[in-house]
Amino acid sequence: MKMQEMAVIFDALSKTVRLKVFCILLKHHEKGTGGVTPTQIAKEMGNIPRNTLSFHLSLLGSAGLCHSRRRGKTILYVPDCKHIKAVAAFLVKDCCKGECKW
Repeated sequence: MKMQEMAVIFDALSKTVRLKVFCILLKHHEKGTGGVTPTQIAKEMGNIPRNTLSFHLSLLGSAGLCHSRRRGKTILYVPDCKHIKAVAAFLVKDCCKGECKW
């Protein structure tokens, strides 16, 4: 990944509210739910306004950290694990002479 791409990702995660949303996406992905709806996210965030949540999800999506998919009329959000692993690899690439055991 390029440095500019990393800056976009870290900028997306630099606000507490987006970091919380991202953690909710990860938590639901770990449970194997197939994704989480904006309604579920809003509830877990203390009923954040939908337009505000939509803005934050869009920004996370633009940074490559999540994507949405339709299941009937429902929109589900899931983290992009491949992209997240690339971010983690970028962070530790030069750590411990490339032998970091993270």
